[in-house]
Amino acid sequence: MNDYFRRAGKFILYMVVIFVVVLVIFPKITGGKTPDITWSDFLHNQRFTIFMGLLLAYSFVYPLIAFAKIKRHLNGSFADNRAVFEKAFETLQYIKTEETPDRIVFRRKSQFARFAQWYEDSVVINLAENPVIISGMRKSVTRIDRIIDQLLIRASE
Repeated sequence: MNDYFRRAGKFILYMVVIFVVVLVIFPKITGGKTPDITWSDFLHNQRFTIFMGLLLAYSFVYPLIAFAKIKRHLNGSFADNRAVFEKAFETLQYIKTEETPDRIVFRRKSQFARFAQWYEDSVVINLAENPVIISGMRKSVTRIDRIIDQLLIRASE
């Protein structure tokens, strides 16, 4: 639950940064005029309040959409297939940052990629469950799952 609120807060902060860049910094850089609108004018504008309400609602839905957990069934135990998992993460430029008996955490190697994803790039493998659970950003988790599928198919041939 803490992850959910942290991610929603980061997304709201991201939206604030975009507004500041578009309304204040970009006009100053290009030599244009900054808007002469006060916050009171913004708050009394119905379109702006609806737009901000939709962005706020999306900010609270975004963590539910963008992050996923996938149950990975294996033939055998995780220890038997550990090399396959490590090869899959190595293929996508991930490094192991934490390992405990019940979970392993992988993060991106590239500092720029980590910054671009607001340091929400970690992929966690939960070993305590019988089907291993891979959790993290949906895009990364599905890519890793597909690579693990391919590696397991190649290994069984």
